[in-house]
Amino acid sequence: MIVFLAKDKLPALLSELNEMLEVVAPVRIGNDTAFATWVGQPIDFEKNPQISPTEFLLPQREVLFKYIQHSGRYVFEEVEPKSKLILGMRPCDLNAVKVLDKIFGTEPFDKLYFRRRRSAILAVLNCSKPEETCFCSHLGAGPECIDGFDLLFTELDSGYLIESGSSVGMLILKEHSDLFQEVKSVYLAEKNERISKAKETLNSRPNLSKDKIMGALETADWESMGNNCLSCGGCTFVCPICHCFNILDLGVPDGERLRCRDSCILSGFSRMAGGVNPRKSAGERIRNWYFDKFQFIPENTGLLGCVGCGRCISVCLASMDRWSLKVPR
Repeated sequence: MIVFLAKDKLPALLSELNEMLEVVAPVRIGNDTAFATWVGQPIDFEKNPQISPTEFLLPQREVLFKYIQHSGRYVFEEVEPKSKLILGMRPCDLNAVKVLDKIFGTEPFDKLYFRRRRSAILAVLNCSKPEETCFCSHLGAGPECIDGFDLLFTELDSGYLIESGSSVGMLILKEHSDLFQEVKSVYLAEKNERISKAKETLNSRPNLSKDKIMGALETADWESMGNNCLSCGGCTFVCPICHCFNILDLGVPDGERLRCRDSCILSGFSRMAGGVNPRKSAGERIRNWYFDKFQFIPENTGLLGCVGCGRCISVCLASMDRWSLKVPR
């Protein structure tokens, strides 16, 4: 099912959806754009926010359960996730969700992740304006979304084409049909033109395919890269696929168990009891990070651990981008 929504009707659609569930969308916050709960703010589809919307499926900090001591015994309370509609997720981030689904779906099955995942409706936005650091097309992760969405938006000059990709998406379109218009052939032509231009832009950039990157990994100077790296972990904290975490219990005798994001780039992540650290140097940690994305995750899931969103490039204070790896053009 495919419909057309005029741009001035988008707030009305989101307001109606907001009555049933929490709407998350890219909105302006100061001079930047970020995914946040929508409460009437102007939507900003121009820029892909630095923090991925996968944050709402795998938060930086989440309560796994609360524990309460009662008559000498502990009672455990799990926190139920709220239903959400995530609007404006780009195809690269949707592909990141597919990878996370594989990772957390293997044994031991991560029940909390999938409770949050199954309560989320994904309204993806076809990417017609790639960022300067994007290379999603070289890894098969964009700029056009093919499957895996509940709703698919394509921004046009006068409005949005909206396609359903699941029974939930189709139900939403049917229940709010009074806001939509009939799709004209000129709208479909404009969609194809916008996506074609985005592909041309991305394909004109240096080739960063998996084979090219894997070839560079075999000859990389990890020691030199480690000397340049600040070991801040920024690349991992903005990555939509990175999922390292730590577990922390807060409160005695009553409290809560937290899962907090961690980073394999940080020096303490691999340190073991007694101070032994199998990855002491920054170069060894960077090497592990790259091989995790292009070898270890593919071996375990069949999917790449990188979707070419380019966030790690744009956030790096030491300019540790693809040229540090010396990927051939």
